[in-house]
Amino acid sequence: MRIAIVLRSFPPDIIGGMETQTKNMGTELHNADHDVTVFTKQCGDHDDSDVPYEVARVPHWQLTPFVSDFTFLVVALLTLLRRKNEFDVLQCMMIYPMGFLGYVVNKLAGLPYFAWIRGGDYYLMNDICWKRWMMRRVLNDTLVLAQSEEIREDVTSDFSDIDCDIQVLGNAVSVPDETAYGEGVLYVGRLAPKKGLEYLIKALDGLGTQLTIVGDGSERSQLEALATDTEGDITFEGEVPPDTVDRYYSSAAVFVLPSVEGEGMPNAVLEAMAWGLPVIATNSGGLPTVIEDDLNGYLVSMRDPNSLRERIKTVIQNPKKRKQIGENARQYVKDNHSWDSLVSEVEEIYVKLLMDKGDLEE
Repeated sequence: MRIAIVLRSFPPDIIGGMETQTKNMGTELHNADHDVTVFTKQCGDHDDSDVPYEVARVPHWQLTPFVSDFTFLVVALLTLLRRKNEFDVLQCMMIYPMGFLGYVVNKLAGLPYFAWIRGGDYYLMNDICWKRWMMRRVLNDTLVLAQSEEIREDVTSDFSDIDCDIQVLGNAVSVPDETAYGEGVLYVGRLAPKKGLEYLIKALDGLGTQLTIVGDGSERSQLEALATDTEGDITFEGEVPPDTVDRYYSSAAVFVLPSVEGEGMPNAVLEAMAWGLPVIATNSGGLPTVIEDDLNGYLVSMRDPNSLRERIKTVIQNPKKRKQIGENARQYVKDNHSWDSLVSEVEEIYVKLLMDKGDLEE
């Protein structure tokens, strides 16, 4: 099948969860004999030869974030219309703004499409009237995927006046042959306000446990300043190449995600679980659908450094329980988030869209 995937950013411009997931998904779809093309922003000169499919870098005007997004959407629309006969289906990563792009392409060219709600693209945009209007067009028009059951329920409740076709499909990760057994606390991800890292730093104050923070972002300088004012062994590694992240997972004792806003299904959580790390996370967004408290991880309240501190302390001081929780987490990922399973489910969605259009028969 000929698949077009559109998203705002793509590695190495941004190495976030959605970007990494899309990059790996493209490879897995290619390996399943699909013809994949990814459309994304052009940010500098990139050699995309590390992936076995086409990455179409779309030019845009980087005057402001709004202008950048708007010009990207316009040029991407024109590009997709020009190349419409090259594809069977369009996969839009995020309901806003990519889902609306798919909506317009479908109305002008008849290309079947679906949108994939990742989390922040819905929760951070739903209170803005014109963005909500765009999301309504998509929800009322095509199949939409949600990262978790909580997200599906929230969207269905918020748009209860329309009959939304929303299915739940989370991320997938590869499970390494070995398991982690190291020391200290690990965080991997963007340094952004929604991640709640200030609460993690406060939780580690005087605890005597090392914290390693892997990633970069707008909050780094503030977080580094906060870390210097606390009694803790905190290391900021910055952004590291994806192929070196595994060494951080393998040498940690526990992974923490202290998010304070709606998460979808973060790659880093699944990757940590795949390594056999117990994960401590807040009850944010889709995290409770992945983590069952005291079985394959731990859930704490948002914005509560004291609860976070006590849970970290308990996990670090109980290696036997820590090992069991990690084994349960690893098995959960094997059973529920394999690439084979995700590719199979996405293929079923492609077929459904083409059957609805009439291009395939049962």
